[in-house]
Amino acid sequence: MRIGVLTFHSSRNFGANLQTLATQEMLRKLGQEPVVVNFVDKAKLESFAKLVSPEQVAEHEAFAKRYYNLSPELNTVEAVGDYVRGELDGVVSGSDAVFRMATPYEPKRVAKRLLGRSNPYEAFSWADRVPPYFLPFDAPGVIKGTIAASSRGTSFYYLKPRMMREVGSALRDFDFITVRDDWTARLVRWLSRGKAQPLISPDPAFGLNAAFDLPEDEKPKQDLSDVILLNGEFDEAWLRRMVAAIKARGYRAMTLANPAEKDRFDFTDGALDLPMSPLTWYASLASCAGFIGMRFHAFVSCVANNTPVVTMDVTPKRLGRGDPRNPNNDLSRRAGISDRYFHRSDLMQTDAERVLEVLFDKQTQAKADAYAAAAPDLLFGHLIRFEQLAGS
Repeated sequence: MRIGVLTFHSSRNFGANLQTLATQEMLRKLGQEPVVVNFVDKAKLESFAKLVSPEQVAEHEAFAKRYYNLSPELNTVEAVGDYVRGELDGVVSGSDAVFRMATPYEPKRVAKRLLGRSNPYEAFSWADRVPPYFLPFDAPGVIKGTIAASSRGTSFYYLKPRMMREVGSALRDFDFITVRDDWTARLVRWLSRGKAQPLISPDPAFGLNAAFDLPEDEKPKQDLSDVILLNGEFDEAWLRRMVAAIKARGYRAMTLANPAEKDRFDFTDGALDLPMSPLTWYASLASCAGFIGMRFHAFVSCVANNTPVVTMDVTPKRLGRGDPRNPNNDLSRRAGISDRYFHRSDLMQTDAERVLEVLFDKQTQAKADAYAAAAPDLLFGHLIRFEQLAGS
């Protein structure tokens, strides 16, 4: 079967690239013919151009050219629909924030507009048209599914009424839906009026190792086995204490760059800087001694490769606690390793040695490893639905 993968494949983002590649390669391993549906959201790419350096953009473009089996470029929902109907036997939407939508009636967004505060991520969400990732078009005979779709906390009850109706209709037309988190499951059930009953799925990046062999030229050029990588919006005084504690344990401390976190510090043992291939970034997290920092797919990459990790959440707290809709919070709870999840304000008040004790706790690591071991079979089990539905 020729199955399309419709996701944020062209985002200038490590996680987006990794989950696209993983989904493509898992379908290939199942004996299908995957093709990445090359929907290009120009407004979104223009936003990325303001956030990511040209050198790093080139890395993402090179990654796509080397690893994706791409369809022709498509620029509208209508063009995506025509391609799906004419060229595919099935299409899977996801993962990551494919179900995120703009909520113009949400009070805090109304207040920001009245205060004249611009949102640099405005182009990342759709408010007036149903995004193509909901497959809002007729495609007779084409199997429609999702893999680990996420709404990234979309307050769906503030959508425009017309959007509620149209998204609900699109959701009812899927043959199967899997989502990454409980909040997105609520969105699917509520907007579809209970007609769509989603299953929870791990992020596709958990299946990358099971379906893809890392090329030698993508591996880090240096040995990171004694390095604890650090990345995030840390207070410098806390970071100094953390680096000292890391060195006292006999490890080296290095920073891992992301487009938004580029600071270098003279008190660390170096930095892994941009530009960097998404697979080299992934392999660095897979081969280091531990990671403390931000970013959901950094968290996923560590857990998937049995790397000790402490993850930091910078989203606003809800009722004095970390937001359960945050993907780091959700994954840590689902894997049974919530003690490795810290809100930033809490982490900055935690003694560095205590953080390292949590990082290297063997019981917690065993739970993380068990989750990682089970995740690929769950992912393959969801994606094999295309074959099962075609034969039914």
